Amino acid sequence: MLEQQQMQLSADTVRRALKRSGLRSAAKVKKPLLKARHIRDRLDFARKYQHWTVADWMRVVWSDETKINRFGSDGRKWCWKEPGSALKPSHVMGTLMHGGGSIMV
Repeated sequence: MLEQQQMQLSADTVRRALKRSGLRSAAKVKKPLLKARHIRDRLDFARKYQHWTVADWMRVVWSDETKINRFGSDGRKWCWKEPGSALKPSHVMGTLMHGGGSIMV
C-alpha cells in the first residue's frame, strides 16, 4: 500500500492550477429556492395577468422595502466552472425567503 505524503499548498497555487486547467471563477447565480407549489402559483399568477396593459399596472400601488441582514452579508459567492458550460447545482446559491436571516422593513 502506498503511503500518503502531506503537501503544503497555498490558495494561490490551487487557484493557478485551476486556471491552467481551463476553469474560470464565476459569481454564483442567485435563484429562489422554489417548491413545486411555488412554481405552480407563479405560473397561475402569470397566466392570470398576462393580458394586463401598462395602464392596468399603473393602478397597482407599489411600496419600497429595505432588507436588514441578521447574519452576515448576502453578497456574491464564487465558484469555479468551465467557460460556457451549463449551470450545475454547485454553481447556484439557493435563497430562502423565511430562513430567519433577514428582516424586511
